[in-house]
Amino acid sequence: MNAEERAWEVVRRAFEERQPAAPRHGLRTTVLLSLALLAIVVAAAAVSPAGHAVFERVRRAVGVENASPTLGSLPAPGKLLVVSAEQGGTWIVSADGAKRRIGDWADAAWSPHGLYVVAASREGVTALAPDGTVRWTLPRPDVAWPVWEGTRLDTRIAYLSRGRLRVVAGDGTGDRLLDAAAAPEPPAWDPARLGVLAYERAGSVLLREADSGRVLWRAPLERVGKLVWSSDGARLAVVAPHRIVVLDAAGRRVREVRSPTDELVDAAFRPGTHTLAVERRLASRSEVETVEVDHPGRSRLLFAGPGIFGDVVWSPNGRWLLVDWPTADQWVFLHGSTVRAVSRIDRQFPRRDGQKAMLELAGRWCCAAR
Repeated sequence: MNAEERAWEVVRRAFEERQPAAPRHGLRTTVLLSLALLAIVVAAAAVSPAGHAVFERVRRAVGVENASPTLGSLPAPGKLLVVSAEQGGTWIVSADGAKRRIGDWADAAWSPHGLYVVAASREGVTALAPDGTVRWTLPRPDVAWPVWEGTRLDTRIAYLSRGRLRVVAGDGTGDRLLDAAAAPEPPAWDPARLGVLAYERAGSVLLREADSGRVLWRAPLERVGKLVWSSDGARLAVVAPHRIVVLDAAGRRVREVRSPTDELVDAAFRPGTHTLAVERRLASRSEVETVEVDHPGRSRLLFAGPGIFGDVVWSPNGRWLLVDWPTADQWVFLHGSTVRAVSRIDRQFPRRDGQKAMLELAGRWCCAAR
Protein backbone atom coordinates (compact mmCIF):
# COMPACT_ATOMS: atom_id res chain seq x y z
CA MET A 1 0.00 0.00 0.00
CA ASN A 2 1.56 3.33 -1.06
CA ALA A 3 1.57 6.58 0.93
CA GLU A 4 -1.60 7.87 -0.68
CA GLU A 5 -3.49 4.67 0.06
CA ARG A 6 -2.24 4.58 3.67
CA ALA A 7 -3.31 8.17 4.24
CA TRP A 8 -6.72 7.53 2.75
CA GLU A 9 -7.24 4.48 4.97
CA VAL A 10 -6.36 6.51 8.06
CA VAL A 11 -8.92 9.15 7.16
CA ARG A 12 -11.56 6.60 6.20
CA ARG A 13 -11.21 4.79 9.54
CA ALA A 14 -11.37 8.07 11.42
CA PHE A 15 -14.63 8.90 9.69
CA GLU A 16 -16.19 5.43 10.02
CA GLU A 17 -15.27 5.06 13.70
CA ARG A 18 -16.58 8.45 14.79
CA GLN A 19 -19.08 8.43 17.69
CA PRO A 20 -22.64 9.52 16.89
CA ALA A 21 -23.47 12.92 18.28
CA ALA A 22 -26.45 13.80 20.45
CA PRO A 23 -28.91 15.97 18.53
CA ARG A 24 -28.40 19.12 20.63
CA HIS A 25 -24.65 19.06 19.98
CA GLY A 26 -24.96 18.21 16.27
CA LEU A 27 -23.52 21.42 14.84
CA ARG A 28 -20.63 21.60 17.31
CA THR A 29 -19.75 17.95 16.78
CA THR A 30 -19.85 18.36 13.01
CA VAL A 31 -17.44 21.28 13.21
CA LEU A 32 -15.07 19.39 15.50
CA LEU A 33 -15.20 16.36 13.26
CA SER A 34 -14.42 18.48 10.21
CA LEU A 35 -11.44 20.03 12.00
CA ALA A 36 -10.20 16.62 13.08
CA LEU A 37 -10.44 15.27 9.56
CA LEU A 38 -8.71 18.37 8.20
CA ALA A 39 -5.85 17.87 10.68
CA ILE A 40 -5.41 14.28 9.52
CA VAL A 41 -5.43 15.37 5.90
CA VAL A 42 -2.85 18.10 6.50
CA ALA A 43 -0.61 15.55 8.21
CA ALA A 44 -1.06 13.17 5.30
CA ALA A 45 -0.21 15.91 2.83
CA ALA A 46 2.96 16.71 4.77
CA VAL A 47 4.32 13.17 4.46
CA SER A 48 2.92 12.13 1.10
CA PRO A 49 3.49 13.55 -2.39
CA ALA A 50 -0.07 12.52 -3.07
CA GLY A 51 -1.38 14.56 -0.16
CA HIS A 52 -3.33 16.92 -2.37
CA ALA A 53 -5.14 14.02 -4.01
CA VAL A 54 -5.97 12.62 -0.56
CA PHE A 55 -7.37 15.99 0.50
CA GLU A 56 -9.62 16.06 -2.54
CA ARG A 57 -10.89 12.57 -1.71
CA VAL A 58 -11.66 13.46 1.90
CA ARG A 59 -13.33 16.73 0.93
CA ARG A 60 -15.86 14.60 -0.94
CA ALA A 61 -15.98 11.83 1.69
CA VAL A 62 -19.67 12.21 2.50
CA GLY A 63 -20.79 13.81 -0.74
CA VAL A 64 -19.66 16.82 -2.72
CA GLU A 65 -19.97 20.02 -0.73
CA ASN A 66 -22.37 22.73 -1.88
CA ALA A 67 -24.21 20.33 -4.16
CA SER A 68 -27.29 21.75 -5.82
CA PRO A 69 -30.54 20.46 -4.28
CA THR A 70 -32.17 20.28 -7.73
CA LEU A 71 -30.90 19.11 -11.09
CA GLY A 72 -31.45 22.31 -13.06
CA SER A 73 -29.87 22.29 -16.51
CA LEU A 74 -27.44 19.69 -17.79
CA PRO A 75 -23.88 21.04 -18.14
CA ALA A 76 -23.67 19.98 -21.80
CA PRO A 77 -26.04 19.76 -24.77
CA GLY A 78 -28.21 16.69 -25.21
CA LYS A 79 -30.83 14.86 -23.21
CA LEU A 80 -30.63 12.11 -20.66
CA LEU A 81 -32.69 8.93 -20.41
CA VAL A 82 -33.00 7.68 -16.83
CA VAL A 83 -34.26 4.16 -16.08
CA SER A 84 -35.08 2.62 -12.71
CA ALA A 85 -35.68 -0.97 -13.75
CA GLU A 86 -35.98 -2.48 -10.25
CA GLN A 87 -38.60 -0.13 -8.84
CA GLY A 88 -40.19 1.28 -11.95
CA GLY A 89 -39.88 4.64 -13.60
CA THR A 90 -38.41 5.96 -16.84
CA TRP A 91 -37.69 9.65 -17.38
CA ILE A 92 -36.32 11.95 -20.06
CA VAL A 93 -34.27 14.91 -18.82
CA SER A 94 -33.92 17.76 -21.30
CA ALA A 95 -30.87 20.01 -21.54
CA ASP A 96 -32.70 22.70 -19.57
CA GLY A 97 -33.36 20.23 -16.73
CA ALA A 98 -37.03 19.65 -17.47
CA LYS A 99 -38.05 16.08 -16.58
CA ARG A 100 -40.79 13.98 -18.14
CA ARG A 101 -41.80 10.54 -16.88
CA ILE A 102 -42.63 8.28 -19.83
CA GLY A 103 -43.76 5.18 -17.93
CA ASP A 104 -42.53 2.12 -16.08
CA TRP A 105 -40.22 0.03 -18.25
CA ALA A 106 -37.72 -2.73 -17.56
CA ASP A 107 -35.25 -0.95 -19.85
CA ALA A 108 -35.15 1.80 -22.44
CA ALA A 109 -32.73 3.23 -25.00
CA TRP A 110 -32.58 6.06 -27.53
CA SER A 111 -33.06 5.76 -31.27
CA PRO A 112 -29.90 6.81 -33.19
CA HIS A 113 -30.74 10.54 -33.26
CA GLY A 114 -32.82 10.71 -30.11
CA LEU A 115 -36.09 11.06 -32.00
CA TYR A 116 -37.67 8.05 -30.31
CA VAL A 117 -37.18 5.66 -27.41
CA VAL A 118 -37.31 1.87 -27.51
CA ALA A 119 -38.57 0.32 -24.29
CA ALA A 120 -38.68 -3.23 -22.95
CA SER A 121 -41.16 -5.02 -20.71
CA ARG A 122 -42.20 -8.56 -19.86
CA GLU A 123 -44.83 -8.28 -22.59
CA GLY A 124 -42.87 -6.92 -25.53
CA VAL A 125 -40.89 -4.23 -27.33
CA THR A 126 -42.38 -0.74 -27.59
CA ALA A 127 -41.32 2.34 -29.55
CA LEU A 128 -42.23 5.67 -27.96
CA ALA A 129 -42.11 9.33 -28.87
CA PRO A 130 -40.22 11.47 -26.30
CA ASP A 131 -43.56 12.60 -24.85
CA GLY A 132 -44.41 8.97 -24.01
CA THR A 133 -46.81 8.41 -26.92
CA VAL A 134 -46.65 4.78 -28.10
CA ARG A 135 -45.76 4.46 -31.80
CA TRP A 136 -45.89 0.65 -32.01
CA THR A 137 -45.64 -2.45 -29.83
CA LEU A 138 -44.34 -5.90 -30.74
CA PRO A 139 -45.57 -8.62 -28.35
CA ARG A 140 -42.67 -10.78 -27.19
CA PRO A 141 -42.06 -12.48 -23.81
CA ASP A 142 -39.53 -11.23 -21.28
CA VAL A 143 -37.80 -8.64 -23.43
CA ALA A 144 -34.41 -7.34 -22.25
CA TRP A 145 -31.68 -4.94 -23.42
CA PRO A 146 -33.12 -3.34 -26.56
CA VAL A 147 -30.59 -1.32 -28.57
CA TRP A 148 -31.38 0.83 -31.63
CA GLU A 149 -29.03 1.79 -34.48
CA GLY A 150 -29.01 3.17 -37.98
CA THR A 151 -29.53 6.28 -40.08
CA ARG A 152 -32.64 8.42 -40.23
CA LEU A 153 -34.01 6.17 -43.00
CA ASP A 154 -32.61 2.72 -42.13
CA THR A 155 -32.75 1.56 -38.51
CA ARG A 156 -32.77 -1.71 -36.58
CA ILE A 157 -33.45 -2.74 -33.01
CA ALA A 158 -31.74 -5.74 -31.43
CA TYR A 159 -33.12 -7.25 -28.24
CA LEU A 160 -33.25 -10.45 -26.22
CA SER A 161 -36.46 -12.40 -25.61
CA ARG A 162 -36.07 -15.32 -23.21
CA GLY A 163 -32.39 -15.53 -24.10
CA ARG A 164 -32.94 -15.47 -27.85
CA LEU A 165 -31.34 -12.60 -29.77
CA ARG A 166 -33.77 -11.01 -32.23
CA VAL A 167 -33.71 -8.05 -34.63
CA VAL A 168 -36.63 -5.89 -35.82
CA ALA A 169 -36.78 -2.86 -38.09
CA GLY A 170 -37.22 0.56 -36.52
CA ASP A 171 -40.85 0.68 -37.69
CA GLY A 172 -41.67 -2.61 -35.93
CA THR A 173 -41.68 -4.79 -39.06
CA GLY A 174 -39.57 -7.76 -40.14
CA ASP A 175 -38.91 -9.22 -36.69
CA ARG A 176 -36.59 -12.24 -36.93
CA LEU A 177 -34.39 -14.52 -34.87
CA LEU A 178 -30.65 -13.86 -35.13
CA ASP A 179 -29.22 -16.30 -32.55
CA ALA A 180 -31.10 -18.75 -30.33
CA ALA A 181 -28.06 -19.35 -28.10
CA ALA A 182 -26.88 -15.81 -27.30
CA ALA A 183 -25.58 -15.15 -23.79
CA PRO A 184 -27.84 -13.16 -21.44
CA GLU A 185 -25.84 -9.95 -21.87
CA PRO A 186 -26.65 -6.71 -23.73
CA PRO A 187 -25.69 -6.64 -27.42
CA ALA A 188 -23.94 -3.59 -28.91
CA TRP A 189 -24.21 -2.18 -32.45
CA ASP A 190 -20.96 -1.32 -34.23
CA PRO A 191 -21.06 2.48 -34.66
CA ALA A 192 -18.90 2.36 -37.79
CA ARG A 193 -20.69 -0.39 -39.75
CA LEU A 194 -24.41 -0.23 -40.39
CA GLY A 195 -26.30 -3.36 -39.38
CA VAL A 196 -23.33 -5.02 -37.64
CA LEU A 197 -23.85 -6.26 -34.09
CA ALA A 198 -21.49 -7.45 -31.34
CA TYR A 199 -22.82 -9.88 -28.75
CA GLU A 200 -21.73 -12.79 -26.58
CA ARG A 201 -22.18 -16.50 -27.05
CA ALA A 202 -20.53 -19.50 -25.33
CA GLY A 203 -17.51 -17.65 -23.93
CA SER A 204 -16.84 -15.59 -27.05
CA VAL A 205 -17.66 -12.19 -28.48
CA LEU A 206 -19.14 -12.37 -31.97
CA LEU A 207 -19.44 -9.62 -34.58
CA ARG A 208 -22.27 -10.41 -36.96
CA GLU A 209 -24.18 -8.87 -39.84
CA ALA A 210 -27.78 -8.61 -38.70
CA ASP A 211 -29.35 -8.83 -42.19
CA SER A 212 -27.34 -11.71 -43.66
CA GLY A 213 -26.46 -13.46 -40.39
CA ARG A 214 -22.82 -13.75 -41.49
CA VAL A 215 -20.30 -13.88 -38.61
CA LEU A 216 -17.43 -11.47 -39.32
CA TRP A 217 -15.26 -12.61 -36.43
CA ARG A 218 -15.32 -14.48 -33.14
CA ALA A 219 -13.04 -13.60 -30.19
CA PRO A 220 -12.82 -16.25 -27.42
CA LEU A 221 -12.32 -14.69 -23.97
CA GLU A 222 -11.72 -16.07 -20.48
CA ARG A 223 -14.52 -13.88 -19.11
CA VAL A 224 -17.14 -11.97 -21.03
CA GLY A 225 -19.21 -9.04 -19.80
CA LYS A 226 -20.55 -5.65 -20.82
CA LEU A 227 -19.65 -4.54 -24.38
CA VAL A 228 -18.65 -0.89 -24.94
CA TRP A 229 -17.70 0.55 -28.35
CA SER A 230 -15.60 3.63 -29.01
CA SER A 231 -17.53 6.12 -31.13
CA ASP A 232 -15.38 5.40 -34.23
CA GLY A 233 -15.92 1.64 -33.99
CA ALA A 234 -12.16 1.01 -33.80
CA ARG A 235 -12.18 -0.30 -30.20
CA LEU A 236 -14.52 -2.63 -28.33
CA ALA A 237 -14.09 -2.97 -24.56
CA VAL A 238 -15.33 -6.14 -22.88
CA VAL A 239 -15.90 -5.28 -19.20
CA ALA A 240 -15.71 -8.29 -16.86
CA PRO A 241 -15.55 -8.11 -13.03
CA HIS A 242 -11.74 -8.13 -12.76
CA ARG A 243 -10.53 -7.55 -16.32
CA ILE A 244 -11.30 -5.30 -19.26
CA VAL A 245 -10.17 -6.66 -22.62
CA VAL A 246 -10.06 -4.15 -25.49
CA LEU A 247 -10.41 -5.50 -29.02
CA ASP A 248 -9.82 -3.74 -32.32
CA ALA A 249 -12.26 -3.66 -35.24
CA ALA A 250 -10.99 -7.07 -36.39
CA GLY A 251 -11.46 -8.72 -33.00
CA ARG A 252 -7.76 -8.70 -32.02
CA ARG A 253 -6.68 -7.86 -28.47
CA VAL A 254 -4.97 -4.49 -28.17
CA ARG A 255 -5.09 -3.84 -24.42
CA GLU A 256 -6.03 -5.37 -21.07
CA VAL A 257 -6.83 -3.63 -17.80
CA ARG A 258 -6.59 -6.04 -14.88
CA SER A 259 -7.73 -5.66 -11.30
CA PRO A 260 -7.32 -8.94 -9.37
CA THR A 261 -8.66 -7.56 -6.07
CA ASP A 262 -11.00 -4.72 -7.09
CA GLU A 263 -14.22 -5.12 -9.05
CA LEU A 264 -14.42 -3.37 -12.41
CA VAL A 265 -18.05 -2.27 -12.52
CA ASP A 266 -18.49 -0.05 -15.56
CA ALA A 267 -16.60 1.61 -18.40
CA ALA A 268 -17.38 4.16 -21.11
CA PHE A 269 -15.35 5.52 -24.02
CA ARG A 270 -15.16 9.29 -24.23
CA PRO A 271 -16.80 10.30 -27.54
CA GLY A 272 -14.30 10.96 -30.31
CA THR A 273 -11.41 9.32 -28.40
CA HIS A 274 -10.01 6.02 -27.20
CA THR A 275 -10.01 7.27 -23.60
CA LEU A 276 -11.89 4.86 -21.38
CA ALA A 277 -13.51 5.94 -18.11
CA VAL A 278 -13.27 2.94 -15.76
CA GLU A 279 -15.18 2.50 -12.51
CA ARG A 280 -13.55 0.42 -9.76
CA ARG A 281 -15.30 -0.78 -6.65
CA LEU A 282 -13.03 -1.47 -3.67
CA ALA A 283 -13.90 -2.84 -0.24
CA SER A 284 -15.13 0.46 1.18
CA ARG A 285 -15.10 2.98 -1.67
CA SER A 286 -15.36 3.44 -5.42
CA GLU A 287 -13.11 5.21 -7.91
CA VAL A 288 -13.35 6.46 -11.48
CA GLU A 289 -10.21 6.79 -13.57
CA THR A 290 -9.47 7.41 -17.23
CA VAL A 291 -7.29 4.95 -19.14
CA GLU A 292 -5.67 5.82 -22.47
CA VAL A 293 -6.26 2.58 -24.36
CA ASP A 294 -3.74 3.32 -27.12
CA HIS A 295 -1.02 4.40 -24.65
CA PRO A 296 -0.32 1.75 -21.98
CA GLY A 297 0.56 3.22 -18.61
CA ARG A 298 -1.39 6.43 -19.07
CA SER A 299 -4.21 6.69 -16.55
CA ARG A 300 -5.58 9.36 -14.22
CA LEU A 301 -7.78 9.21 -11.16
CA LEU A 302 -10.80 11.46 -11.68
CA PHE A 303 -12.95 10.91 -8.62
CA ALA A 304 -13.26 8.72 -5.52
CA GLY A 305 -15.62 8.38 -2.60
CA PRO A 306 -16.89 5.94 0.02
CA GLY A 307 -19.59 3.43 -0.79
CA ILE A 308 -20.69 2.57 -4.29
CA PHE A 309 -20.96 4.41 -7.59
CA GLY A 310 -23.58 3.45 -10.17
CA ASP A 311 -23.35 4.03 -13.92
CA VAL A 312 -20.94 6.43 -15.60
CA VAL A 313 -21.85 8.21 -18.84
CA TRP A 314 -20.14 10.84 -21.02
CA SER A 315 -21.98 13.84 -22.41
CA PRO A 316 -22.47 13.64 -26.20
CA ASN A 317 -19.75 16.26 -26.78
CA GLY A 318 -17.31 14.37 -24.55
CA ARG A 319 -16.67 17.29 -22.20
CA TRP A 320 -18.45 16.05 -19.07
CA LEU A 321 -18.60 12.71 -17.28
CA LEU A 322 -21.63 11.96 -15.11
CA VAL A 323 -21.11 9.61 -12.16
CA ASP A 324 -24.10 8.24 -10.27
CA TRP A 325 -23.28 8.03 -6.52
CA PRO A 326 -26.15 6.25 -4.72
CA THR A 327 -24.33 6.17 -1.37
CA ALA A 328 -24.30 9.98 -1.26
CA ASP A 329 -27.65 10.32 -3.07
CA GLN A 330 -25.85 12.51 -5.62
CA TRP A 331 -25.00 12.83 -9.26
CA VAL A 332 -21.50 14.17 -9.86
CA PHE A 333 -20.56 15.91 -13.13
CA LEU A 334 -16.81 16.04 -13.86
CA HIS A 335 -14.94 18.20 -16.35
CA GLY A 336 -11.19 18.39 -15.77
CA SER A 337 -10.79 19.83 -12.27
CA THR A 338 -14.37 21.17 -12.27
CA VAL A 339 -16.85 19.24 -10.14
CA ARG A 340 -20.58 19.92 -10.09
CA ALA A 341 -22.93 17.84 -7.98
CA VAL A 342 -26.66 17.44 -7.58
CA SER A 343 -28.12 16.00 -4.39
CA ARG A 344 -31.49 14.46 -3.46
CA ILE A 345 -31.54 12.27 -6.55
CA ASP A 346 -33.97 9.86 -4.88
CA ARG A 347 -36.51 12.66 -4.50
CA GLN A 348 -36.11 13.87 -8.06
CA PHE A 349 -36.59 10.41 -9.56
CA PRO A 350 -39.03 8.77 -7.13
CA ARG A 351 -39.58 5.03 -7.46
CA ARG A 352 -42.52 2.86 -6.47
CA ASP A 353 -43.12 2.65 -2.71
CA GLY A 354 -40.31 5.14 -2.13
CA GLN A 355 -37.71 2.37 -2.34
CA LYS A 356 -34.16 3.10 -3.45
CA ALA A 357 -32.88 1.42 -6.61
CA MET A 358 -29.95 1.80 -8.94
CA LEU A 359 -30.55 4.16 -11.85
CA GLU A 360 -29.43 3.10 -15.30
CA LEU A 361 -27.70 5.88 -17.23
CA ALA A 362 -24.93 4.22 -19.25
CA GLY A 363 -25.06 5.16 -22.93
CA ARG A 364 -28.22 7.21 -22.40
CA TRP A 365 -26.94 10.80 -22.63
CA CYS A 366 -27.85 11.42 -26.22
CA CYS A 367 -27.56 13.53 -29.22
CA ALA A 368 -25.97 16.95 -28.98
CA ALA A 369 -27.17 19.47 -31.52
CA ARG A 370 -25.63 18.76 -34.92
